[in-house]
Amino acid sequence: MMLKQNQRKMENEHVQISINKEPSFTEIWYEGSVEYNGETHQFWLIHPKGVDPHGNEYELDVRWFFQRVPREIRAMQPYIIDAFKQKESSSHDDLLKYRRGRSKH
Repeated sequence: MMLKQNQRKMENEHVQISINKEPSFTEIWYEGSVEYNGETHQFWLIHPKGVDPHGNEYELDVRWFFQRVPREIRAMQPYIIDAFKQKESSSHDDLLKYRRGRSKH
C-alpha cells in the first residue's frame, strides 16, 4: 500500500533516469576476515580500478558478509583499507624488484 502512495506522488513529478552505455570502472572484490574474541567476521574489500575523468582514484570500500557484525569490528574499516594499501604497495615493490632482477639477465 505504501508503494502505491509513493507512485502517486511520483506521477506529478518529472523524473529522468540516465545510465551510461559503457561501464565507468571495474571493481575487484577481495575476501578477508577479522578475528575478534574467538569469532571470525568475514568481509569483502572492494577495489575500483581506474580513475574518474579528472584523474582521481575511486575510494576503496569494505562490506561485511553478514549484518550482525559488532560495532568495534565495523570501526576497523579504515585499518582494513590501510592494511590492503600497504600490502598492495609492498606487492608492487616486490614486482618491481623481480622485474629489475629479470631484466638484468
